[in-house]
Amino acid sequence: MNYFPESYEGLSGEDITFFFENVEPINIWFYLMFVGFIMYGISIFFCTLDSIIRKVRSRTSKIPLYGASIVHIGFIITLVAHLIGGIGSRSSMPITVADEWVESGDFEMRVAGLKNTSYPNGMPKKIYAHMKIRRDGKEIEDTLGYNNPVLLDYGTKEILLRTYGNIPKSIVLNVGGETRDLKIKDVIEINESKVLISDLYLPPQFRIPVIRLISEDKDTKEYNQIIVPIGNQYTQTVNGAEVTFEDLKTSPAVVVSVKENPSIPLTLVAIGCFGSGMLLVIFRTAYKMVRV
Repeated sequence: MNYFPESYEGLSGEDITFFFENVEPINIWFYLMFVGFIMYGISIFFCTLDSIIRKVRSRTSKIPLYGASIVHIGFIITLVAHLIGGIGSRSSMPITVADEWVESGDFEMRVAGLKNTSYPNGMPKKIYAHMKIRRDGKEIEDTLGYNNPVLLDYGTKEILLRTYGNIPKSIVLNVGGETRDLKIKDVIEINESKVLISDLYLPPQFRIPVIRLISEDKDTKEYNQIIVPIGNQYTQTVNGAEVTFEDLKTSPAVVVSVKENPSIPLTLVAIGCFGSGMLLVIFRTAYKMVRV
């Protein structure tokens, strides 16, 4: 995959359906590995089953003797969880979430606050996004950060942080002495002519935010483009009225993706098997050492 990255465009996360939808000779390594894991799973299943049957038939009543078998069951569940996750996991496209409700599937979310800590050189250290989630008339609050996703539905649905920052919320224009709080794509009327607030951007020649206005000439019905940088010194005349881009209001925002992985409950069961099985193995080993 490192030598031929162009052959794996579109592959991400745990998704293995990519290899079945794009059957290519270059993916032979995956098919061999997939068959190997199937054979390994079948082998460990029958070996574990045989071990448990032998213990039951010999009427083994000491629970610690079942520790290794429980660990092996954890291996089997892990393989099944990887298979289910590889086939059923899905990730959404990036979603920008600010202080207004944004819908994603069967729930809505918004950012109620954003804090971050930095290293001495200014690089971000930790990000804390105060998230509000609303679904089925109920609202919950949680903290989102890097390596700290918001979990829903017992972990089968994760809200993952991709990046953070501030996004424009509205612009403040002074039109003929009157201050207006407007948004991009709003249409205003100046001296009986319509003016569209087309977009907001940061051109290299200005290095400050500017807005693009598209004005309709009421006589010729032609459209004129006017660029207005932020600041009182950049006041422009639009349809006979002075227009000043006074301020830019921003809102804290995060870019997230929503990941669904139905294998999470099985993964938790596997962790439980590994943990309990290893504790029994350790207990049995320690017990034998003490007896000796």
